[in-house]
Amino acid sequence: MSSTLSERKTNLVTGAIGLLFSLGYVGFANGIEDSLLADEVGASGVPVFIGALMAVASALLLFKALMQKPAPGLLADADDTQDEDSPQNPHQLALGLLLILATYLVLLPWLGYVVSVGLLSAAVAWFAGGREAKVLFGFVLLTGPVLWFLFDFALKVKMPAGIWPTLFAG
Repeated sequence: MSSTLSERKTNLVTGAIGLLFSLGYVGFANGIEDSLLADEVGASGVPVFIGALMAVASALLLFKALMQKPAPGLLADADDTQDEDSPQNPHQLALGLLLILATYLVLLPWLGYVVSVGLLSAAVAWFAGGREAKVLFGFVLLTGPVLWFLFDFALKVKMPAGIWPTLFAG
């Protein structure tokens, strides 16, 4: 009989390790010295942001684990935890994600970053099992603009605009 740790325990361990690692990462990143040629973000800006993003993701994983009901036993049967809709072959999963990413790269020059990344995130969420239309639609509407704002305004990294400026310029 094949047994694995329950999803709750896995999320607790992964979230705790991720949180500790990300806090250490931010600590080391804050120690990076800026040179005289540094821009507004500085040499430590991107590493600190990545560490903070990892800390938020780890904290959300811990929160998710704490909201889950504990499994009846220490070990859960793998057959009970296997989702019927998930692909059995990890190569199928990787190929599906690769096709989604390739589609994103093809659409990016025409649709621009905001629309393309919104569609990418929704496609990945749907591929991962998210099927609630309202949630996916909200995800599309929020993800693209939030990430564009983060890169364009906060980090001063210009993202592709696509065909929209020429369509709306008049």
